[in-house]
Amino acid sequence: MLSFRRVDVLIWVVWSYLAIVSVTNWVLMPRPKRLPGTARLAVLIPARNEAANLRLLLPNLIRQVEEVWVCDDSSDDGTADVARELGARVVVAAPLPEGWTGKNHACDTLAWAAEAGDADWWVFLDADTRPGPEFGASLRSLIAEFEDRYPVVTGFPKMLPGRGLEPGYLFWVPWLLLATIPFGVVHRSRRSHVRFTNGQFVLWRAERYRQVRPHAAMRGEVLEDVQVGRMLARLGVPVLVVQAASFLSVRMYDDLPSAIRGMSKNAYWVTGSAIGAVVLGAFLVLLAASWLGNVWALTALLVSVWAVRQMVGMPWWVVLLSPVSIAAAGLTQWLGLVAAKRGVVWKDRRYGG
Repeated sequence: MLSFRRVDVLIWVVWSYLAIVSVTNWVLMPRPKRLPGTARLAVLIPARNEAANLRLLLPNLIRQVEEVWVCDDSSDDGTADVARELGARVVVAAPLPEGWTGKNHACDTLAWAAEAGDADWWVFLDADTRPGPEFGASLRSLIAEFEDRYPVVTGFPKMLPGRGLEPGYLFWVPWLLLATIPFGVVHRSRRSHVRFTNGQFVLWRAERYRQVRPHAAMRGEVLEDVQVGRMLARLGVPVLVVQAASFLSVRMYDDLPSAIRGMSKNAYWVTGSAIGAVVLGAFLVLLAASWLGNVWALTALLVSVWAVRQMVGMPWWVVLLSPVSIAAAGLTQWLGLVAAKRGVVWKDRRYGG
């Protein structure tokens, strides 16, 4: 059994690490510098019943890039008609082959379709993202600055809040990543790999995408962006992770119930094992309570969550609810384990179980 003294030291070490990583990411993670760039961009959007989101996404996007492709993945809400009406090129996905998840199949279909264009960089965007007026210029600036080092760029958009307590719950998602993975230090040191991509927004040099074919390689994965990041680390393909809040935002869920359902769908695949989900869940629940009676842990908690909140632009009050959010992350791991064993439902399709 650990003595109380050793537990205090362990809590001090863990919270110090979380605070340091959060702050160094805030300070060191790259942002666009408004450098002039001439890269030709094609945006590739997988879409299943996304007509409403496309009406918000496409008008601003079309004006900023050379090509926009939308894959209509068996929609029944007029997704393809809306995309064509707003100026996108539409490709219709074939029936989902056995062993594929819908998003991976749609993204792979988009990549094959984009071969008909002449863009040298492909941007995979989720339909619930919202580009700002500097979206195209920001991407060209990042390419101009980093294309010699990084064929893949991803990042953290601004997180637009849903209704009610949704942002208070969902805050654990960016916090868990930005407080544990030292993206900024890895970028500055050039010594390691972040083993990460964010499937909401990934910018690929088209030539490198053709060589890797990540969505085909991860065809059956539910949380494909995690696995793609790990695959790129194995292949030695460097990934740049940026602060994207200045040019891109996303509203992941409308309310608290949909956020819990959505994150429970994905949570298990962070570790991919029952033991991993149980252990990670328990660790997060204990971590959420570890600041009680510990002034340093409370200080580090506030520093960490404030730095992450600055990077993703969530409401200020999520800082006050952050211990609850972290505990909810642990509970979501356990819910995710149950969901994975029963079978994961995504876009009216069931995987596993």
